Amino acid sequence: MAQIIRFPVKAQAASSGYDNLSRLIAVAATKEVLNFYVESIEQLEKSGKLLDGEAQKLTEQGREKRLEMAKPDPIEKEVAEAPGVYCYTPEMGGQKPECQMEASRGYYGKHWFIDTPLELKGRGIELIKKYQEKDFCSKDHRVGWNEYRVTNRAFEKLKEKYSISQECLLD
Repeated sequence: MAQIIRFPVKAQAASSGYDNLSRLIAVAATKEVLNFYVESIEQLEKSGKLLDGEAQKLTEQGREKRLEMAKPDPIEKEVAEAPGVYCYTPEMGGQKPECQMEASRGYYGKHWFIDTPLELKGRGIELIKKYQEKDFCSKDHRVGWNEYRVTNRAFEKLKEKYSISQECLLD
C-alpha cells in the first residue's frame, strides 16, 4: 500500500515591487497619481520584478481604488419639516429624507404608488396590500406598511398634508 507524503510548501513571499506599489496605490490621492502607479505595474512586469499573479492583484487593487475615487461625496440628508415632496438621487450621493410616505410614479404616469405606515382613505386611494417579510429578499423597514395606488389628483392632496420622499434615478 502506498503512503502519501506531504512536503511542506514554502510560502511565497511577495516581491518588494509588489509591496511598494500596493502601499502606493492604497494611499493615492488623485487619478493622475493612480494612473502613474498602474502604468508602473506593466513596466515592472515586463522587467520581471513581479512574481506570478502579482500584476493581476495590483491591477485589481488599482481598479478598486478608481471605483472608490469615483464615488460621489454623500449629500446631507434633507430634513422634512413641512408637508411636500422631497426628492433624492442616490447615484449622486443623495440620502433618503425621513418622511411619512415614500412615493414612486406609475409606469404610464396615471397613478402614484405610495408606501406608508399610515391608514389612508379617500377618493382615488386604493389599498393594494400590507407588506410582509416574505415580500422582501432581506430585512426591510417597510414590513407592516401599506401600499396604495393613488391617482394624480389624490396625490396632489396628499402632498399638501404629508411629507413624501421620492427616489429620482438617473437614466
